[in-house]
Amino acid sequence: KPFDHIMAAGNGFGVSVQYYREVASAGDKPVRMELKDGDALRMGEKIVAVYTIWSEENRSFVRLSVPRAACMRPEKQLSGWSGGWFRPLSYGIYSISPYAYREVKADRTLYWIDVFPEENSKIEEMLFVTQEGRFAAPVAEIESLYAPHYRANAGSRRPVMVE
Repeated sequence: KPFDHIMAAGNGFGVSVQYYREVASAGDKPVRMELKDGDALRMGEKIVAVYTIWSEENRSFVRLSVPRAACMRPEKQLSGWSGGWFRPLSYGIYSISPYAYREVKADRTLYWIDVFPEENSKIEEMLFVTQEGRFAAPVAEIESLYAPHYRANAGSRRPVMVE
């Protein structure tokens, strides 16, 4: 199907991708501003991609595939182990990010996860804008390789403009 006709769907999983522009602030910590469909980017900008995944139950041997627009390159370009750290939630509660092998390819990042936890998880990736033009990316997909009928894909997004 054409990208703009792809709707979010899933069976036992749900996945969505949000992008945030990281902007310097008066304080020490940069501020994240959510990118909306149709927002223009500039070369050199730092973008934070947040992959939000919902799983009905614990799953084994899970692959998360996140294609990116050709104008974006990951900050960490080497493949290797990722996650497994505690991340703060509201009111002083902490949750552990899934421990995964992160495989960086020219057009996407793959996360290979032995045991994926149930309910909500978030994975973040830092990206830099590297080219001018108009770019589109396929949707993110997650699948249990042990039981492939448990899978999901995100909905499509509008193309990204880089000026």
